[in-house]
Amino acid sequence: MNKWTDYTPQQALDKGLDLHKNLDIEAPLNEIGERCPWPWEPEQLVGVPIGMYHCPYCGAMVLAGVSHVDYKGVTDGHDPEKAGDPGGLVRVQEPGA
Repeated sequence: MNKWTDYTPQQALDKGLDLHKNLDIEAPLNEIGERCPWPWEPEQLVGVPIGMYHCPYCGAMVLAGVSHVDYKGVTDGHDPEKAGDPGGLVRVQEPGA
């Protein structure tokens, strides 16, 4: 399976990629597990002084100028076993791992 990072933004545009339709390409997931149909936008914003913003395609929190964050395997649940850790995100084990 190809990953979305195998394509530059220009290649994705030229091929007309839409990761809601092109299910043979692994896409990054937003915070609620939805595929982002166009994850190439954030990296195209190098030098744009906006910092963090919501991806207009999937709603994930991303950072201008760098690759789209992939939230696959991350939940917002707090792990009670890490009660002393103020932020401890819980990692969900991937199927087959």
